[in-house]
Amino acid sequence: MIAVILMVGLWIYRWITGVPLISLFHHEYKMEKTATVLRSIENTNKWVFLTVEDEEVVIKEHTFGNVAKIYPSVYELGIEVDDSLKWFVIEEVDSSKTAFLKLPAIKILNPNGIDATKVNNVYGDADDAEKIAMQKEAEIKLKRRAMSPANIEVAKANAKKLFDNLFGILGCDRVDIVWTTPPKSKHKKVILGK
Repeated sequence: MIAVILMVGLWIYRWITGVPLISLFHHEYKMEKTATVLRSIENTNKWVFLTVEDEEVVIKEHTFGNVAKIYPSVYELGIEVDDSLKWFVIEEVDSSKTAFLKLPAIKILNPNGIDATKVNNVYGDADDAEKIAMQKEAEIKLKRRAMSPANIEVAKANAKKLFDNLFGILGCDRVDIVWTTPPKSKHKKVILGK
């Protein structure tokens, strides 16, 4: 009985306003979906665009025998967005919406990408100081490879696809991204091995 009254009420509303019933429900759903997407974009501080899995073999030579370890790693490349920054703007010009994004440089989001429990001791034994030095050497090489120009370009392309889709849901026809450059390091670079 309630369903019949509801249908009659909707029919009368449609007849008075001239708005089809289908568009009534579709518009509310679209508005709710848009609000959800906007909240999701604004509340996400870390965006991962590429996950790089790699491993490094480190060998230390000793007089009484060598030590070899394999260090597996998983590094996530992406961005962290500061809550205080307004990092995207949507502008509408001539019925065309464009999203303008100013994003920080791609970086490694998880600096401890080596899982110490998965390190494989191939042969030999090392003391604690050597283990730390070997892991540091592996970490430097793995991070350098993870942040290669090719991986950064792949991460940027993945970011573009992601933001095209997200802002497309919001009705944007185009997404323009400006990547900021990372600050220059004041520290001298030390290269271990090649």
